Amino acid sequence: MADTLLEVKGLKTQFISDKSRIPAVDGVDFNIHRGETLALVGESGCGKSITSLSIMRLIPENGKIVEGKIVFEGEDLTKKSEEEMYHIRGNDIAMIFQEPMTSLNPVLSIGEQLTEGIILHQKLTKQQARSRAIEMLKLVGIPRAEEIMDEYPHQLSGGMRQRIMIAMAMSSNPKLLIADEPTTALDVTIQAQILELMKELKEKFDTSILLITHDLGVVAEMADRVVVMYAGQVVEEADVHTLFEKPAHPYTEGLMKSVPTLEKEQKRLYSIRGIVPSPDEFPKGCRFAPRCDQAMEECLHAQPDLYEIDAGHVVRCFLHKTKEREAKA
Repeated sequence: MADTLLEVKGLKTQFISDKSRIPAVDGVDFNIHRGETLALVGESGCGKSITSLSIMRLIPENGKIVEGKIVFEGEDLTKKSEEEMYHIRGNDIAMIFQEPMTSLNPVLSIGEQLTEGIILHQKLTKQQARSRAIEMLKLVGIPRAEEIMDEYPHQLSGGMRQRIMIAMAMSSNPKLLIADEPTTALDVTIQAQILELMKELKEKFDTSILLITHDLGVVAEMADRVVVMYAGQVVEEADVHTLFEKPAHPYTEGLMKSVPTLEKEQKRLYSIRGIVPSPDEFPKGCRFAPRCDQAMEECLHAQPDLYEIDAGHVVRCFLHKTKEREAKA
C-alpha cells in the first residue's frame, strides 16, 4: 500500500545459546500506515518489546533476527549494515523507552544529551543545536527550558524526565516513533498529560507511532489499530473500535474483562488463570490453550493460523474455523 510506512513480515527473533534456540518473537506480521498510531498489546513476556527492539536492530546480546523482513519506506532494515542503522535510528525511527532513568545518562547534563543527537543527525553547530534543544523542551511543555539544559536527570521528576525523552525522540522529526510503555512509571495525572502531548506532537509532525503497552485505557485513548500479541505471536488484529466492541480471541476477551468499569460494581476483578509461558516452554498446540476456558481437543495438538473474520479483523483461533464449518453445514 502506498501509505504503508513500516511492514513487518514473518519476523522471527530468537535468543541463541550453545544448548538452545529460544523463540521470543515467532512469525509476527503487521504494518503501520503513515500518520497512524498502532498499539501492540499483551502481558509482560509476550514479545512486544523484543519486536520493537528488532525493528530498531537493538536486540540484546545472543538475540538474532533469524527470519522475516522489516520493510521501512520500501527498504528492508534486516539487510542494513550497523553504520546504516546508526543513521536511521534517532533520525527516521526514534524510540522512547519505558523508564527514562535507565535511558538518560546520569553524568551528562540534559543539554549535552539533547544536543548530541541533534548535531549528529541534523549537522548543526553547537549553538544551533542548543537553540533547537531549548525549542524542543518548550514544545514538550517544560518550564525554565534554558535552566533545565544545565541540570541532570536526578534533579528532575519522572514526568519531566519522560518529557525530556519525548523531546529527544522528536528533535529530528522522525517518521516513526516507537513508544515502549511510555507512561508505566507515572501517576495517572502525569500519564494523561504525556499521552496528550504525544497526540499533539503526532499531529504537528505527522509522525506514525508504534505504541507498546499492556494498558487498555491507553490503547482506547491513543490507538487507531491494535495488534494483540501472546507468547511471541500475533493472536488478533483489528481497528480499535472493533477490538473493544467485538473482541474475537479468548485472550483478548480476557484482557477486556480484566479492566474495571464504571457500569457495574465488581467485588473481584476477572483475571486470566495461569501465566504467559516462557519462550522455551511453549505448548505444542495453541499457545493460549492451557489458559483458555474455551479450548477444544484440536487446540491442544495443532497451532491455529490467522483467520480473517471481517475486513481488517484477523484472529488466531480454531473457534472461528469451527464457526465457519458450522455456517457452511
